[in-house]
Amino acid sequence: MAAGESGPTTSRPWLGRHHLLCVVDEVMGGLEKLGGANLWALSDVEALELLDQAERASRLLAALQLAVVRDLGGRDLRPVFGEEDLPSVQDLLRWQLKMRPADTRRLVGLARDLDGPCQRTGQALAAAGISRDQASVIAGALNSLPADTPAEQRDWAEAFLLAQAAILDADDLATLGRTIRDRVRDQLHPPGADPRDDGDQARRRELHLTDQPDGTTRIHGTLDAEGAAALRAALDPLSKPRPLGETPEDHRTVPQRRADALVEITQRVLGAGALPLSHGTRPHIAVTTTIDALLGMPGAVPATTGHGQPLSRATLERIGCDAHLTHILLSQEGTPLELGRTRRLIPPSLRRALEARDGGCAFPNCRKPAAWTDAHHIKHWAHGGPTNLDNTVLVCRYHHRVLHREDWKVLVGPDGHPYFIPPYSVDPKQKPRRNPLHRTLDHLYSGIWGPPDHPAGDSP
Repeated sequence: MAAGESGPTTSRPWLGRHHLLCVVDEVMGGLEKLGGANLWALSDVEALELLDQAERASRLLAALQLAVVRDLGGRDLRPVFGEEDLPSVQDLLRWQLKMRPADTRRLVGLARDLDGPCQRTGQALAAAGISRDQASVIAGALNSLPADTPAEQRDWAEAFLLAQAAILDADDLATLGRTIRDRVRDQLHPPGADPRDDGDQARRRELHLTDQPDGTTRIHGTLDAEGAAALRAALDPLSKPRPLGETPEDHRTVPQRRADALVEITQRVLGAGALPLSHGTRPHIAVTTTIDALLGMPGAVPATTGHGQPLSRATLERIGCDAHLTHILLSQEGTPLELGRTRRLIPPSLRRALEARDGGCAFPNCRKPAAWTDAHHIKHWAHGGPTNLDNTVLVCRYHHRVLHREDWKVLVGPDGHPYFIPPYSVDPKQKPRRNPLHRTLDHLYSGIWGPPDHPAGDSP
């Protein structure tokens, strides 16, 4: 409904503003004064107190907004909008508050829940004891309980979640809610208890891949106990902290390590060539890019995956180190004019030579065998680096990302073997180092395997 079109029209003049609106006017006036306040004059303790008070105010306003939404849902608004233009509450929220459709559905649903089965949660929000996000999570958890959950268990779940909301944020509270749901469901409906249930949890399995606006993809789903155990068994050995060189520190979070492990498992399966053909070719990662993007030209169109997700410059360089390339010449209108032959940057003969020279991931102290590595260009081929033995080195996927994202330097010594210069943050002396884990005892015992002297700060 656009401005100027049929909209709310009063059927009678207002005799005076309701005292609730007058109170809101006073509150708004006070908030407007706070908007221009000089916060720098506050002490640290006062700034923290102001943060708490602002959060309390937002909770009270959220409770008021939900109460208004709930009230509007029970009103007959035909005298205001007319018979033909009567909107639903969700449409009214979209028009008046400029909300997204999904947000209006959640808001209307939450308002209904807090006035119905989740009244204690609504009271806690109205008393500023919880935030609106926490209230939404608690209502969602209670709604997800099995339909035949006893009333006393449902009451306990709400009381327990409200008590935990004092110490848990909305994400942790959601995790707790899912745990309670699963425990109640398993108690009421254990696998095999229903004569119609054969105990097959796999019937509830699902996996969703949702592309996000920032180029990432969210993965969420459900596995049966056997499938989850198999996945954990595969993830656990690959999710352990990995030292960066000789330092025992791995600053990745546990979820990040688990995500890296899942990607590594997938890449190993793709590299093994054991999957069925897809459209006549082996399953692979497809990347579309331009010469300008490969060369890092300003304003170049970002590279994208076969699913349309954009790739960062660093990721494109890393993938481009060891890949099959097919050049396609396009007209200004996007019509293909020439299709070149697909060629591989790292030919099989060079790959075999690298495996013989490096033995596995050459990054200091990495145990990954050669089968689990990429060939990394020391000077990227898009910047004129040659694809030969002196400009390439084998590194695992994890350390390949380290080389493209951090300040490690790779050089090839006079003996033809690569060595690494750590960044200052890892070793202030930037002492050169090599990986001895793939060397023979003769190499190590003779002492010829040590890296050459390389003064800190020298460039390769």
